[in-house]
Amino acid sequence: MIKKAYIEGPDGQVHLRICGETNKLPDLLCLHPAPFSGLAFTAIMPHLAKGRRVIAPDYPGHGGSNPYRADATIADYARTIAVVIEQISEGRPVDCFGFHTGCLVAVELALSAPASVRRLVLCDVPAMAPDERKQMLQDNAVPPGLTEDLQCLSSAWERGITRRIESQGMARSFAMFVEQLRHGEAMNAGFHAGFSSPIEERFAATKHPTTIIATQSGVLDPTRRAAHLIHSATLVERLDITRAVLDEAAEETAAEVLRALG
Repeated sequence: MIKKAYIEGPDGQVHLRICGETNKLPDLLCLHPAPFSGLAFTAIMPHLAKGRRVIAPDYPGHGGSNPYRADATIADYARTIAVVIEQISEGRPVDCFGFHTGCLVAVELALSAPASVRRLVLCDVPAMAPDERKQMLQDNAVPPGLTEDLQCLSSAWERGITRRIESQGMARSFAMFVEQLRHGEAMNAGFHAGFSSPIEERFAATKHPTTIIATQSGVLDPTRRAAHLIHSATLVERLDITRAVLDEAAEETAAEVLRALG
C-alpha cells in the first residue's frame, strides 16, 4: 500500500508517497519527470518495494508540495531531496531511481550531497545536445498564460493526452494531465529547470556507481549520450520495452532497476 506524508522542506512543505517498510537495504528514492510529480511512480512502486522502502517525493512547485518559483533550478530540487533524506531516511545513504527530469535531479543530488547517495539508476535520460535543449527550453518552459479560454491549456493537453504513449490508458493519462495543472502559471517550472541545466558539466563530474537504462523511447539517443557523459555509467539497453515505462511496463522496468541496485 502506498501511504502519503509531508515533511518541512527548505522551501515549504514537501509531499511524499511511501511504499514498503524500512529494511537493511537502503531506501530507494524515485525522482519524477517534469511537469508531473511522484504520482508518476504509483504503478511501479509496489514492484520496487521488495525488501526495501520506496519514497517518491514531489519537487517544490509540483504535485502536493508547496508552490515555488517558475525559474527553479535542478539544484533547488536536489536541495529539497537532500532534506527528505535527512528527515525520512535519517541521513542514511539511499539509492536513487530517476526518470527523465528525475535523472538530472539524481545526478545533482549525488554531486551536492555525495554521502547521502549510494547508487544511481537513470532511465530515459533527457541529455540532449545544448542546441536542442535550448530549443526545448523555448518551446516548453514558458508559463501557459492562463485565460478564460481553454486554449491556454492546449499545450499541456497535447503533451499529456494527444501525444501520450498508446499503451498508457486514458484514465491514467488524464490523472497525470490534471496533476501538472496544480501549480498554474508555474506548471512548466520543471521544464525550465531541466532544459537550462548544465548537463555536460554535471554529468562529467559524477563518480557514483550509475546504471543507465535506455528503452525504446523518444530520448533513446540522448540516453545513450548520457552514458558517454557519465564515465562511471553502465548502459543497459532494453529496446524491447516499448510501452509506458512506469505503468504498463512497470514490472519489467522495476526488475531492471532492482538488478542494477544489486
